[in-house]
Amino acid sequence: MDTRIFENKDALSEAVCDYILELIIAKPNATIVLTSGDTPKQAYALLAQKATADMFKNVFIIGLDEWVGIPPTSSGSCRYIVEENLLKPVGISNQNYTFFDGLTTDLQSECKRIDNLIIGRGGLDFILLGLGQNGHLGLNEPGSSFDLYSHVSILAEETISVGQKYFEGETALSKGITIGIKHILEAKIAMVIASGASKTNIVNKLLKEEISPYIPATAMKLHNKGLLWVDEEASSKIK
Repeated sequence: MDTRIFENKDALSEAVCDYILELIIAKPNATIVLTSGDTPKQAYALLAQKATADMFKNVFIIGLDEWVGIPPTSSGSCRYIVEENLLKPVGISNQNYTFFDGLTTDLQSECKRIDNLIIGRGGLDFILLGLGQNGHLGLNEPGSSFDLYSHVSILAEETISVGQKYFEGETALSKGITIGIKHILEAKIAMVIASGASKTNIVNKLLKEEISPYIPATAMKLHNKGLLWVDEEASSKIK
């Protein structure tokens, strides 16, 4: 796992933006997975300034995860965050992206839909991931098998608590639907990003602890081209 430390969130966001831009220029028909959350928002805003819809005309984007039972119009949904910060500002056609349907009555079929889409496109070229404070990647919570593709997860209490910040009011959360660790490991490139003081402990654990499903992010150490990009604040405990 290649680790890079950036001076601050601004520098991290600029680098992530440029990396994605260079990737889609190099492979105009790339299949990429994008995450929601606070850390990538700034990178998406920069990408929206630098990119054009034409650059994305053959790119296909898949949302990393979704809260089960939450509509896509909710301010806390993965779809809403990525659409509002990147897809709509750039003018990317809705034919060029998809997200998990957290309202479906058949979650297993929804998992198969995403899995079949990834397989049909020849796998993932790139996946962007945030880093949960408990070590989750997407909504692969501690204890999740590394052998799972898309699946439904029971949310950890910490995830439910932290997740409230994305919503306008207190929101009942219990399950998630997510790209699995196996997809992450099979992606050609997987990038985990983290910024801020709240991520110092988990960044330290990710780098120092043994590979274990109980810290899902440690799976990145198994990746042939895994990237960990963090700012100085998030890496303050690294020696």
